[in-house]
Amino acid sequence: MISIETVRDGESTSTLQHLLEDEAIRANRIENVRTILVVLSGRSIVYDDASLRQKILLTYPSAEVYFMTTEAFSMGKVLPSGAKIDLLIDFTGPGMRHKWLWARALRSRSRVCVGRTAGFFREFIYDRVFKEAGLKNLPRDVIDRERFVQREVLALAGVPLSPKGNMGADLQKKIAAQVMKRS
Repeated sequence: MISIETVRDGESTSTLQHLLEDEAIRANRIENVRTILVVLSGRSIVYDDASLRQKILLTYPSAEVYFMTTEAFSMGKVLPSGAKIDLLIDFTGPGMRHKWLWARALRSRSRVCVGRTAGFFREFIYDRVFKEAGLKNLPRDVIDRERFVQREVLALAGVPLSPKGNMGADLQKKIAAQVMKRS
């Protein structure tokens, strides 16, 4: 027989697990970041620029965040030409169009580069790379796949995403049945 204390303990364990994952992600945080450039995915935009800016600014509160498309068009504030970039977060994945050798140009302007394995040299020139090719349990749906991969890339950059929007299992019938058995 499962008691309410056991259910609460399971919920506590789940919550503590999420906190430990957030701490591991925060260990990837980069110090002294003032300028962040985010290159959005050409396949699908899972998080809009306002929500990404909010999530990034929670981790790097004193940073300026700029957004670009994979074709190097600015979205919102324009990054000054020739400006140094402290952190580059590149969501460009395999098969997405990029300007020729643009990743190398971004690497030369950036102090720390985080991204996905795509293109010719990105695995060797970026500091932190998420390798999605070897994973077997990736979702087949394009948007779900991009959501998973973009979360992992943000985790490599030290930006945790709160899982509070995900619903847990509905336990109301189980709890009510247990309470009725006790009565």
